[in-house]
Amino acid sequence: MKTKKGILTIVFALIISVFAFNVSAKVVHNETSTFKVYGNCEMCKKRIETALMKNKNITKATWDVKTKMLTVVYDPHMVSLDEIHKIVADAGHDTDNVRASDAAYDKLPGCCKYERAK
Repeated sequence: MKTKKGILTIVFALIISVFAFNVSAKVVHNETSTFKVYGNCEMCKKRIETALMKNKNITKATWDVKTKMLTVVYDPHMVSLDEIHKIVADAGHDTDNVRASDAAYDKLPGCCKYERAK
């Protein structure tokens, strides 16, 4: 009887420790980055932020219309900063690191077309 009780105690302790390990393993350490994204208006803001927020590893994206600066909070273990620049470019907006394709840029409404660097 004592042996069964001891075995049950050990099994219970193992289950608790495995559960505790799994919970702590899921802690996310987000990073925040800020970089320039070209655009003009509130429609650009919505497009840029919406494109980024479709990625589940990005927790926040805020683009400032006046300064043209994007602040993005993301899990760097799941999505890279280069991938974030690519998401923005795929939405039609140039960054300092990635130029949007001409096809993506051409899809932008007239008010959203900004002067592009050569």
